[in-house]
Amino acid sequence: MLCPCGSTLSFDACCQLFITQIQKPTTAEQLMRSRFSAYALGNAQYIYDTYAKSSQAAQSVVDIDDWSKSCVWIALIIHPLANSVNNTTEDFVEFSAFYITNNTLCELREKSRFIFEATSIPEKNIIANAEVKGKSTLNSQVKQWRYIDGDIIAHSEITSIKRNELCPCNHYPTAWQINKAKKYKHCCGK
Repeated sequence: MLCPCGSTLSFDACCQLFITQIQKPTTAEQLMRSRFSAYALGNAQYIYDTYAKSSQAAQSVVDIDDWSKSCVWIALIIHPLANSVNNTTEDFVEFSAFYITNNTLCELREKSRFIFEATSIPEKNIIANAEVKGKSTLNSQVKQWRYIDGDIIAHSEITSIKRNELCPCNHYPTAWQINKAKKYKHCCGK
């Protein structure tokens, strides 16, 4: 299966490594891509866990799960940022996420803000990290990229989709669905 984030890699060689916490994203863009993949696959807990501490209180796993599952997430496009500053503690990623809800193709374009903040290592990972590193990591803190918030640039309905039309995922080269050249009713409209 191709990774939902739009890379040319398979899911298990890309965002799955981050979602399953085998690796940590080393850039804000990697975190953005893995969050999109988590939305596409319905992993609300990962999305919640990757919010910055200051943003988590306003979120709930249930609400994230409801939003994630109410849409068919078909494609992600990362837009280059003009005058981008490579900051080691804060970064921005502008993207368009294409999704289908109620037989309508939509685009959410956002400029997201990320922070590189200290987080506690979950207890289940403390033992694994200690075994790997050969030392105790109790009460360890690590720095990780986290999503703070974003400015929505556009959130629009692109078109209504008829059941016998070519599925919209065919129009996005970054779409991760494998059912190319199928009608909507046999692809994303199932």
